[in-house]
Amino acid sequence: MRYLDSPAFGGCSAPVSAPPSDPEHARVAPPVERRASPRRHVRPTRIEVDLDAILANVASVRALTGVPVHAVVKADGYGHGATAVARALVAHRAVGGLCVSLVEEGVAIHDAGVVAPTLVMGPAQAGGEDEMIARAMTPVVSDPGDVERLVAAVARRGRPVEIHLKVDTGMTRLGVAIDQLAAIVARAQAGGLIVVGLMTHFACADSDDPADPGCMTYAQLAAFERATAIARGAGAPITVRHTANSSGAMLFPAARFDRVRPGIAIYGNGHWATDAQAAPRRQAMRLCTEVVQIHEVAAGTPVGYGALWRAPRATRLAVLPLGYADGLPRRVTGHAEVLIGGVRCPLVGAISMDIAIADIGAVPHVRPGALAVLLGDSPEGGAPISTAEYAGWSGLTEYEVTCGMSKRVPRVHVGGAGG
Repeated sequence: MRYLDSPAFGGCSAPVSAPPSDPEHARVAPPVERRASPRRHVRPTRIEVDLDAILANVASVRALTGVPVHAVVKADGYGHGATAVARALVAHRAVGGLCVSLVEEGVAIHDAGVVAPTLVMGPAQAGGEDEMIARAMTPVVSDPGDVERLVAAVARRGRPVEIHLKVDTGMTRLGVAIDQLAAIVARAQAGGLIVVGLMTHFACADSDDPADPGCMTYAQLAAFERATAIARGAGAPITVRHTANSSGAMLFPAARFDRVRPGIAIYGNGHWATDAQAAPRRQAMRLCTEVVQIHEVAAGTPVGYGALWRAPRATRLAVLPLGYADGLPRRVTGHAEVLIGGVRCPLVGAISMDIAIADIGAVPHVRPGALAVLLGDSPEGGAPISTAEYAGWSGLTEYEVTCGMSKRVPRVHVGGAGG
């Protein structure tokens, strides 16, 4: 026996029998062309990410807001593939910088060769101070303990470090209290930390009415202005202020300041009905697979676990190789649809871990190998399946839909070529 470490097996070492010595058998089989699946995968289920759509979405947000965009690529780019998304954005000079939550996320992007100003916004930074400084990432300080650990890192490295301070203006999640701000600025500056940025985060920008001067977002903006005066009065040389997530950027011009931090908007999701300008965006994610089996069934035939669905008539069923282990929640049972042959077909029976079943009685020409789109648009036509619709079927938010796509589903990035 010998071992083959091949991409065809996901990089795992698999035992392979030695080839026969007969020259007649000593041939390499021609590669099998698969229309859908990435080369390293047999199962045709995949997520296609349109990088051109993301680039266009960023340009649209930038045109609407008039300030630099610092793209949020945390949580693996909301499930779209952080490194590929960041590489395209930076190569096209589409953004002023990147935002991540974890030190590890910033390190992974940097180590993949993508170098851009990067804010590390999450609270779990303890032990990562030297990593951030070595890679010129900018820590966002949201707790006095962060200051002490960074001051110690500055002492070890012998040079000052620029930071952003996050102030709590009413969300009561992350951020230093306004009444502690002057003392924290003084301690940071004395310890070799240069407070160049001030930020906060909105609690209700996605639901507040911009026409209501008494809404919480405006109250947070007023608190942020007070915090700015306090921080500068304590000696912080603040050169950049930022508050706006996607909703803040879209709906509240007063929240745009020196940059905006859109996440969901750059991936083409999120809906802001009160935004008259409605910056045009395209959904970047498509979840698709292929029909792998077809069954002819009689009326009354039970389908799936629990026999939750029985065929109301003689029909044809398509077996799709994906399930709740891939990001198609079991709770969509009885609600979801799939685009096959450009036609919306209902998913029937309970969603299994690895399998979903579609009723294709309305699409008689379908054969194994046919494209099946569960999220996004189909090149064969039909009404696209939006992330909002998918979220509604599953009782989730749009954020949970894209972030919840399993890592076992390969991401195929298209577009975004060149720089």
